[in-house]
Amino acid sequence: MDTAVRPSARPLRVALDLVGVAFAAVYLATFVARNVRLQWDARTYLWAAHAALAGLDPYRLDHLARVAGHRPVSLPFVYPPVALLPFLGLSALPIETALAVWIGFKVALLAGLVVLWRRLDPRVEWLPLAVVAVFGFNGAALWDLRAGNVALLEAAGIWAGLAAFVAGRRGLFAACVVAASTFKLAPVVFLLLLLVPTDGRRPRPGLFALALGAWLACVAAPFLIGPGRHWSGFLTNLGEPIPVGESNPSVCALFLAYARPWMGSEPLAQRAALAAWIAFVLTMLAASVAWLRDTWRGADPRRWAYAAVGLFLLIEPRPMAYGYVLLLPVSFALAPRPFDRPLGRLGLALILCAQGWARSAKIPAMATLAQFTPALLWTALWLLTVRAGPAAAPTRPPTSAFSAPAPE
Repeated sequence: MDTAVRPSARPLRVALDLVGVAFAAVYLATFVARNVRLQWDARTYLWAAHAALAGLDPYRLDHLARVAGHRPVSLPFVYPPVALLPFLGLSALPIETALAVWIGFKVALLAGLVVLWRRLDPRVEWLPLAVVAVFGFNGAALWDLRAGNVALLEAAGIWAGLAAFVAGRRGLFAACVVAASTFKLAPVVFLLLLLVPTDGRRPRPGLFALALGAWLACVAAPFLIGPGRHWSGFLTNLGEPIPVGESNPSVCALFLAYARPWMGSEPLAQRAALAAWIAFVLTMLAASVAWLRDTWRGADPRRWAYAAVGLFLLIEPRPMAYGYVLLLPVSFALAPRPFDRPLGRLGLALILCAQGWARSAKIPAMATLAQFTPALLWTALWLLTVRAGPAAAPTRPPTSAFSAPAPE
């Protein structure tokens, strides 16, 4: 645990925090102004909402092009119909206005996430947290803002749910996870935390089943009733299963990038990459057994929340670059020595932001391995964490994002 900051050091700490937050905020404002009109994913979402309201199929590119004034639309809509809900209201605005509102909303979400992360782990200073929130993991948040993706919205829902989980509000946690999982589906695995006993609270298998059923209904029901019965569906639009390169810096994509030159065909390369990825997952789980056993015995909901996010991003085969937004605070929360002290956190922030700063300076990641730096960084940090043992776990903060009720 950090020792108390000396009174003489507090003005310097405050000044550094102000400088760091101001630097991140100014850069973010400039970045948003430059990219507000780009947002290719958001354009697709908006055209898909227009198509749905016009009685067309939002999953067909030709229908999107029709509502876009016959301008070319290259990216299909790839989420369940319920994911259109946030964009139905925005579709009433002119497209450029809607894009500005969307990116502004997500900047507000990012700021809210930083505040939430700080409340969940008050040890972490504003300076490293704010800088990593913008530039960490190859600028994951910047990838999201430029593309106009839903990753920040998804991360906000998941972290709001995890904050509720820490406070013991399992029902609110389940609702937040279900809502966040109606976009990219995979985060529904966080519902497994309902089966974990924490702080005297027993597992809630009934709530788990109810939440899972609600999620399935949200995803499937629009295809069974209403206009969605005649839509072609999002599964046909998923495209390449495992994109390779900076856009998807996952371990699975890394294996595929190196398997392709060695295999005689794409199917062989994909099978080899899949086998290597499965071996990697099993190795990471084996290396984590003692740490996870200690986490189970400790029954600390904060540690479980951070562990769940860390494991999710460790083994997710298709997180995409903006998916690492979810991981941003975990590096500090689980950081082992020497990264669990103020100077150590600053050093860790420099490591996590180095590639994001290089990208912002338009210095490309030329080497194949460099394109997968986020996955490699997190793998190394995770191994350091589980090797360090119980001492690396975050301690309970004096406050939480939600006031906790009495134990169930």
